[in-house]
Amino acid sequence: DPTGVTMAAPLDRLLASLTPETLQGVYLLAGDLVLAEPAARKLADRAAEVMGCRVIEHRRPATLAATLEDLRTYSLFEPAKVILVVDSAVVADTAAAARLVDEAAEVLPLADGAGDEATELSSRERRAASRLLQVLRLCGLHSDQGEAGALVGELPEPVLKGAKGSGGRKRSRTKKQIGELRDGLEDLLVGAMAAGLTGFAEGDLAELGALVEDGLPKGHCLVLAERSVADDHPLVASLNRRKTLLRFAKVETTRGGGWQGLDALVAELEGQTGVGIARDALDELARRTLKGGSGWGNAEVEAESTARFAGEYKKLAEQVAGEAREGGGALRITRSQVTAAILDRGEEDVWKILDAVGAGRGAEALDRLRRLLAAADEPVGARLQFFGLLAGFCRHLTALRGLFQVARVPPGERNYNRFKSHHLPALQRDLPDGSKSPVAGLHPFRLHRAYLAASRLPESEAVLLPWRVLETELMLKGESTESDGALAQLVARLAA
Repeated sequence: DPTGVTMAAPLDRLLASLTPETLQGVYLLAGDLVLAEPAARKLADRAAEVMGCRVIEHRRPATLAATLEDLRTYSLFEPAKVILVVDSAVVADTAAAARLVDEAAEVLPLADGAGDEATELSSRERRAASRLLQVLRLCGLHSDQGEAGALVGELPEPVLKGAKGSGGRKRSRTKKQIGELRDGLEDLLVGAMAAGLTGFAEGDLAELGALVEDGLPKGHCLVLAERSVADDHPLVASLNRRKTLLRFAKVETTRGGGWQGLDALVAELEGQTGVGIARDALDELARRTLKGGSGWGNAEVEAESTARFAGEYKKLAEQVAGEAREGGGALRITRSQVTAAILDRGEEDVWKILDAVGAGRGAEALDRLRRLLAAADEPVGARLQFFGLLAGFCRHLTALRGLFQVARVPPGERNYNRFKSHHLPALQRDLPDGSKSPVAGLHPFRLHRAYLAASRLPESEAVLLPWRVLETELMLKGESTESDGALAQLVARLAA
């Protein structure tokens, strides 16, 4: 059960049952890598122990061809072979392709000369190229069946828009950004082809399927730890029938703002460290470390942030254990320890910042803004992106102040249903000169929030608001060395 708290019991039973006679050729452990990877390592270590050999590990390989070929042959120096492969995406679903594109895009644009056939890719660029090759495979494209430009041109637009919340972005890529991304990916693919990287081909999957069906030489074993697995993949179904598939939880955000799968992560970390965590401390640690998962319904959290959550948990656990050895006390992480030791780099919702501004909660708005910028991988981009939303919000405020008079709409109606039935039609109706209302098409709930904020805005401030927005924009775009301060000043003034 992937939503269960722990997979310790099934894993322990599997480890206890391993003998040279019961060892299978291929095992797949699927779920968040913070859970699946340690379990896969335990399984590989146990298999190597019973077979009297060592574990060979590969992380994010660009191809499985060499690994599969190696498993078919006997070793000259050891009686058996156990290979652990982590995060190959060999059986990932197509939804994973968008996340892989985001990972490949991290090295773009390439440095001058990189990507040319005569220039070798750096190790970081090779890792990115391997992710691009995996994307091509997931989309049914193969790097040996066409030119780089044509192959990248065949990638579906939804894949290139990027995963929700991935890479610190709140929105999908625009058409212009997708065009720039295609150009960068083409350069990356040219370099990958020149370096001889091939990625996974259907032949690799067919050979892996044959290994599952026909088996390997006795004592030879492949253990896969994967965060993304297509449930309808024939290979996955085959491993499930053989009971060599173990599923672990994935950490997701829920629509109500909670976390699903986090208890499983905590149970694993508590088992590793022997240190527990208080509920309020857990909530704060998750808030400060976990990222991604924006949108309606459940959404998967970024794998890198769950790894950060685990790393910070272990750091705190080591601190708590040291204090307990010196002066006693409970082996339990507290909220005060989290706030004192962990930098707040978690996800922040820009709409909650605007809601706090509109409701006059200045301290909350400024705190959320600071957190948004501190957590951003590219603070300049995050600052400008938020300013774009804030400027749009200010335009709505200015327009609404005018509509109060033109449309004869009274301010201050806090009841949403009465606002929607009595005032919304008048605000979104065409203006007397026949032009469209400046708030036409705005979602009723969002418009009500802006309406309440405009109701609080003094007339003297409403008149100056367009100038304050322009002044802030000029300071953000080069006329001030205190860009964060300029943005914070506008937020504070609006909320005051």
